[in-house]
Amino acid sequence: MNVRFAAAALASAVAVMPHAAPAAAPASPSTSAAATVPTVERQDGVTYISQPAPASPLVNVTLVVRAGLNRQTLQQNGLAALTAETIMRTPVNGTPLEDAIAATGGAIHFTVDPDDVRFSVEAIPQDITQVLVLAHQALSAPSFTPATVRDARTSLVRTISQNQQIALQVGLEMLSAATGPANTGLPALGIPASLAQLGPADARSFYNNFYLRGGSFVSAVGALNALAPNALTTIAQALPTGSTAAVKADIPPLTGTSRQLVAHRDVPAPWLIAQYSAPSIDSKDFGPMLVLSAFLQRTLADIAQVPGVVSATSTSRAVGALYSYDRGPASLTLYVDGGIGNPNRAFATALSVANILAATRLQGSIDEFKSMAAGDFATGSSSLETRAWLAVIFAEDGASPDYLSRTLQAISTTTAADLQRVARTYLGNPTIALVLPRDEDSN
Repeated sequence: MNVRFAAAALASAVAVMPHAAPAAAPASPSTSAAATVPTVERQDGVTYISQPAPASPLVNVTLVVRAGLNRQTLQQNGLAALTAETIMRTPVNGTPLEDAIAATGGAIHFTVDPDDVRFSVEAIPQDITQVLVLAHQALSAPSFTPATVRDARTSLVRTISQNQQIALQVGLEMLSAATGPANTGLPALGIPASLAQLGPADARSFYNNFYLRGGSFVSAVGALNALAPNALTTIAQALPTGSTAAVKADIPPLTGTSRQLVAHRDVPAPWLIAQYSAPSIDSKDFGPMLVLSAFLQRTLADIAQVPGVVSATSTSRAVGALYSYDRGPASLTLYVDGGIGNPNRAFATALSVANILAATRLQGSIDEFKSMAAGDFATGSSSLETRAWLAVIFAEDGASPDYLSRTLQAISTTTAADLQRVARTYLGNPTIALVLPRDEDSN
């Protein structure tokens, strides 16, 4: 065991340190997903980021527009998503954009974040230019007809219904609403009741006001030599020039003292989701928090006592630690599926882990957890879409987009003292979401 708690701490709680295991070698730029350092060019309010990978079988181009949750008022919950989905359903040559791109051999989807909405387009090299042309057509002239907006709303409501069956997703949305600043804590896709109040005029107005070029990003990864000249600037030029600002939205503070949220859903077992504040990527605590997250991930898997017949993939979905550094405010979330092992023991021990770590002096080496953190980051950034997005968030505010080198350096310089300091700084009283099975008396 590379790190151990003092005997006094162990006597007061269930043993939570993981068993010894061979440490994985830290990932390096030459063997990880990102083989080249991203390059940046800024022009007409747009930041262009390129990560050439000539051997890649695909090309991903991600367009990030400042039209996220903080551009909608509290009464417009879901409008950012409805506008983006309307673009996806806009007919291009008689076929909705999403279907037209699929017929060309590509794929497109969007993600609504607190500050922005991002459209991720992916295709094989010989098709990427044609796919970007289709995306340009819909982005530059969305169809805000009643039929198109109704189709977009129906699609969103269907996705929301599906998400409500995922306990972790429900818990994360509850926590975001409770801890997120004003309108950025609203559900990313809205809720059916709020979407029902939004129509074509609302979506058109949101598009006209916020789908502007200023502050946007175009991030491309893959066999970029297959792109036609000016293909990246063309996708950005689908939007008019100009810049926008976040909408001011104030929510009166809650007067209650409880930090526990409860919801009932059609799930087979209770889930515990506990959220702590966490540092942003430009903080000196970024690397130590990645190491701390790896430690907690390993510990939670151990205390859950997952049977050997359960696959590693299932285990990672049932218990874990999520460090969300790619959105503001950053957070660290611990989650446990009560259907694995003893839920009372798992829940109580998961919450005690953070308290013990913050209060107890660490001894020995933390190299194993540093290797785990480096490997987790490199593995987690293996997809083209993730690489495109990471380059964006690391390049914001004019910083270097070299996310891999910056992160591995932050991890490698982490000490046991850093780990303890970060635990003490951030692992205070969590906000807890409990997602419980529905019963006859629950709503």
